[in-house]
Amino acid sequence: MGRRPGSTIAQWNSSRLGGISRKGTTPAPGLSLMRAEGRLLVLCARTTVDEFVRVEVADLACDGIDWGLVWRLSRAHGVAPLVYRNLVAICPAAVPSAIHEAFRRHNQANALLNTLLAKELVSLLDALAAKGVMAIPFKGVTLAQTAYGDLGLRECADIDLIVEQGAIPQARKVLWSQGYQLTSQDMGGREESGEPYHFFQRRNGIVAVDLQSVMVRRHFGFRLDRSAFWGRLKPVHLPTKSVMGLCPEDLLILLCVHGAKHAWEQLKWVCDVAELVRRRPALDWSRVLFQAGEWRCRRLVLLGLAMAHSLFDTAVPRTILQEIEADGDIPVLVRKMPKLLLKNPRYGIDEDCAEALYMTLKDSWLERWKLGVALCRAEAEVLTRSLPWFRFQRRLRILATCLKPFHRTIAKWILSVRMREAVVRWLQSSG
Repeated sequence: MGRRPGSTIAQWNSSRLGGISRKGTTPAPGLSLMRAEGRLLVLCARTTVDEFVRVEVADLACDGIDWGLVWRLSRAHGVAPLVYRNLVAICPAAVPSAIHEAFRRHNQANALLNTLLAKELVSLLDALAAKGVMAIPFKGVTLAQTAYGDLGLRECADIDLIVEQGAIPQARKVLWSQGYQLTSQDMGGREESGEPYHFFQRRNGIVAVDLQSVMVRRHFGFRLDRSAFWGRLKPVHLPTKSVMGLCPEDLLILLCVHGAKHAWEQLKWVCDVAELVRRRPALDWSRVLFQAGEWRCRRLVLLGLAMAHSLFDTAVPRTILQEIEADGDIPVLVRKMPKLLLKNPRYGIDEDCAEALYMTLKDSWLERWKLGVALCRAEAEVLTRSLPWFRFQRRLRILATCLKPFHRTIAKWILSVRMREAVVRWLQSSG
């Protein structure tokens, strides 16, 4: 007699000692709220697979999986290399030949692109250093090597470089000299946030470079040009040369902040956290939590660790699990991401809900309501859109109603001042 796919893993997750789901605590959903194709993706999107996962993957693969959806989700979530490798190792006969070939070609192209990106990264860092510009690679191929141990196992779209704000003009000149040109691509709302983007594309090429001194989108900002990073760099061994990258503790914090910025829309970003923690068992967790607190992103980090633990059973200290369980919001949020893998995606959280997510995850009451005032002033969509998980929505709407008369008064005052200034300028010019 066949058993319902996922039933074993739901029971197993609920009984794991030390997990979020252990008896007497708020149960985390793990894979239980995901469609079958979503569960298959999560089970395959990892570098190490134990016997239990092998059995679950084999069961799912033989139980009416929509392989076209598996392929599309793998691409959308940036985990095709991992999914393909594990499907071929566990149940190659179950994968239709057309899907198998699509995976094979995609992964071959990904491996070639990452090799090219690694070579270009080394060349760019050398060129920048020659002009006195220090840059730290973030995500991309250095993350593939650090967290996955294999350049071909992570999909990388471009080269992300952290550069101090004051060094960006010189860095731009170096990129121009290397055959890159600034594009007009909108970088995730950075332009509308008042922060100029620095996204370059090589002329007649496929390599793109993003210079960053701040991680930003509308109503979200996190400084990347922190002096603490530069004193803790560690070598990352790429095929042609070692380069200096973020230490594991700093990298973990940035991965969690980055995932939260995008509402964890892609499973790849959860994989990054899970694989980094798995490959770095000697992480200094005290430093991670202390530094996250100093940088006012502690709850963003806790959410990232909760996501990794819930989906990939990532081992984190019991004290961190207890802090996650005691949080009023994080266990609720974990149940709703990644949205496209859920049985009911309409109840999930994506970047359209990002402003509410940012407000929910602020570390302090003061920071939360400073953002709340900003959302009211901007008449953000979160004020009108119904989000059952957003427990501050009613209070935010009341605040918006109370602030509206003040906003109108201020707007009229600003308009009158500008009109007077315009009249004065006209009189001066005509005189």
